[in-house]
This record gives sequence, structure tokens and C-alpha cells, in this order.
Amino acid sequence: MLKLKPFLRSNDKIFYLFLSLLFVLTVQQFELYKGNAAHLIHSIKDLNDNKLQEDWIANQEHHLPLFTYFNFFLIKFFSKNAIYVIHSLLLGICPLFLFLISKHLFPRLSINNLSLIWFSLFIFIFHENSFFSGVAGQSVIDAGYQPASFAVLFFVGIYFYLIEKNLISIFFICLAATFHPTYVLHSGFLVLGILTYYLWLKNYLNFFKIIIIYSILILPITIFIIVNFLTIDENFILLGQEILLKRIPHHANIHHWLTYKDSFFLLSYFISLYLVRKNSRFFIFFLVFGMCSIFLSVTQYFINNNSLALVFPWRTSVFISPISSIIILSFFLNQIKLDKTKLRIISFFLIILTSTTFYVKSHHIKNLNLKFKKDINLVNKIKKNFNSVERLLIPIDLDFIRMNSGLPIFIDWKHHAFRYDQLIEWKLRVDLVNKFYSSKTADKQLTNLKKIHEIEYISHILIKKDKLKINCDDLIDHDVYMLVSNKNCFIGKN
Repeated sequence: MLKLKPFLRSNDKIFYLFLSLLFVLTVQQFELYKGNAAHLIHSIKDLNDNKLQEDWIANQEHHLPLFTYFNFFLIKFFSKNAIYVIHSLLLGICPLFLFLISKHLFPRLSINNLSLIWFSLFIFIFHENSFFSGVAGQSVIDAGYQPASFAVLFFVGIYFYLIEKNLISIFFICLAATFHPTYVLHSGFLVLGILTYYLWLKNYLNFFKIIIIYSILILPITIFIIVNFLTIDENFILLGQEILLKRIPHHANIHHWLTYKDSFFLLSYFISLYLVRKNSRFFIFFLVFGMCSIFLSVTQYFINNNSLALVFPWRTSVFISPISSIIILSFFLNQIKLDKTKLRIISFFLIILTSTTFYVKSHHIKNLNLKFKKDINLVNKIKKNFNSVERLLIPIDLDFIRMNSGLPIFIDWKHHAFRYDQLIEWKLRVDLVNKFYSSKTADKQLTNLKKIHEIEYISHILIKKDKLKINCDDLIDHDVYMLVSNKNCFIGKN
């Protein structure tokens, strides 16, 4: 029997990996340059298949050095398709390590049939979203590849903390924050929870070891952010904060996003705390981790401090929510006392039902990439003029054009600047574009285009056919939009 134990443990790992892969297959990943993957502009701008070196946004300061260089080397030495592999890996890490956390807290989940039920219900929870996502419209990971997706490494860190591998735990926590610096604050909440536990144990050696290791690993990205984004004129900071708050109120303004529905998040959190109250190692850490976020969020509700709002203290909820949900789920599964035959039938039925249902729904019934493929049709028409286009002027809501065409644009709404002084110029550009496209007369269009030219020269303009006030040759054949040469159309008639 002793010889069989390692074999069984190995089989268990393969089994859990298989179930995690099954979950990944139920998620239809977004096409690469859809949505927030615009962050990849800093990774691809120096590749030879685009002109993004001339794009204004591509040359502004960004807060994602590790994410940028990681993806640059990945694409350069493999291909853009390698991004899908990395995203699949991150998606798989999410249920795998949440399950390992659950199994550590509720050991009966090691029974294979209970494991099947757990993964079946996790697939439902993830896709249903209400019990998986955090507050303020944010989630730890979804169908789109973005810097925030690396936050699943927090779950890895939490698991290694539970099995007393502190060095590995802190490494993964800091790695997640380095990939996406928005999580630096939340890594601090998490580590504070761990430190509180060791302080409660009076284990001062581990307490100081963790402080030293965390400080060494988190300092590089923290210093990078301070030096590159916070050492600017205070007036720029104040104005930039106002612009950013208006740009993302659904994430940054607690008075904008807070509703009665968020009380369910708090309720699940406190229920989960009660259920694990006897496990001091997890309870103390989880209590501090969540209460730091709740305390600062409540504080922000009353003081309305812009700086506090823009570090998003409530974003810890993207970890608290799924952990709370899986604790409640695992607790009830742990109570199941069915005989093996019934349990086997139920478990296989559920895993087949949920994996099949959500695979079909994601890839066929609710195919989120279908509309995007229609958008790409417009991009392909524009790309036929790739060699002649120096810089495009586009409506600000067409955020998919820059990345998928590889052409520099004047500005769009989705991908804003991050340093506050540069954010001010981003807002100026947005306002100028909106004025141009809302112009009622040809003279107004010409006047607003001149103001744009004072900032950057535009070679081509993409505009809806009913919005163009001057007769021009259309360089594409599209139902809604036309592409015109600025030189032959506007400049030639000025």
C-alpha cells in the first residue's frame, strides 16, 4: 500500500488537471485583439508587421513592463497564437487552485465523485457569473486575455500558504501584482492577512521572513509606478484623476456602482468566514484580507478621495467572491453521505451536463466572436490601403481597428493613457475627434480637422457615409463606413 500512495497522488493530479481542462473548453476565448487586449499594443508595436511605432498611445508611458516584455518575446519567438495557450493556462489555473484550496479545507473532496460534482458546479458558477465576479463590474478572469488575468496567481499563492510553502506563496502573489500593478495594494492586504496569522501564533521568525521576502519582491514594480507615474506636477495629478474617474465611473466611483446586489457579496463572504472559523490558518488570513478591502471601501464611500478611489480597494472582491462561493459549495458537498453508486451516477451526470451545456452555449449559441468577425470585415477593407495610410482618424468607439489593422490612429476611447499628464492630452484628443464627427457642416468639419492637424497629421479618415459633408472618393466598399484620403478630400478642398 505504501508503494501505491505516490501513484494514487499522481493519478489525482492528472484527474484534477483533466477537469480543469474540461472547464477551459467551456470558455470561448475572445479573438486576440478584442476588448482589453489593446494593452498588447506595447508588446507588438516593435514587430515588423505593423506601423504602430507611429501611434501616439503606443509611445506613452504604461504601467505594465512585465506584461509587455513577456508578450513581446512570446509573440516574437513563437506566434500570436501562443497568447491563447497562455490564456488557457491561466483559465485552467483558476479552478484547479480554487479546488485545491477547497480540498485543503474540506478533505472529503478528495473523493473523486465529489471532485466531479465540485468541478461541475464551478463551471456553472463561473458562467452564471453572479457568484464568481467581484463588485464594480470586475472579475479575476474572463474570456478576454488581459493583464488582470494573471491575478489567478493569487489563488496559487493562497494554496501554497495553506500548505506552509511561504516562499513560493509570496513569489506567486508578487508575480501577479507585477503583471498587473493594480493588484499591488491587494497583495499587501493578502500578505497582511498572512502576517497577522503568524503574529497570532507568535511565530516571529516566519513573520519577519515574510516581510523581508515580500518587500524584496514587491519593491521593483512599486518603485517603477512611483517614479514613472506619481512624480509629476500635482496639478496634473488632480486634473488627470478627474478625467479618469469620469472615464471609468463603473469601476472607480463607489456611489456609481454600489447597489443592493453587492450585499449578496458581503453575505457570502461572512457566511464563508463562519464556515471556516475553526481553521485558524485560513480564517485569520481571509478575515484580514477581506476586511482591509471593506474598511477602505466604506471609508471611500464617506470621504470621496480621488486617490483612494483610483487604487480600487474594492477590487479585492474579485478574489473574495469566488473563494467565498467555493467555500460554501465545498461545505455542502462535504456533507453528502450518498452511497458510491448514487454518487457516481450524479457526479457523471452533472459533469456531462454542465460541460456540454456551457460548451455549446459559449461556442455556438452565444458566440461572442461572431459580431467581432463582422468588425474584422471592415478592418480587412481598410488594410487594403495599408501602404498609403500614415495615420487614421476614426470614431472613438471603433477600438478594434488600431490593433487589428496595425495602423496608427489619432485616438480611441478604449485605450487611454495612464500617466495623468498624458491622460489630459488623451482627453483633449477625444474631445477634438468628437467635435469633428458631430460637425453639422463642411466648414465645421474643416475647422475641427485643422485643430486635429495642429497636434498630428492625419492621412486618412474613416467616417459614416451619412456624416461626411464633402464629396470624396471612397477607398473601401462598406455598407456603413467610407475611408477617404485627407489630402484628396479635405486638404485639397480647403
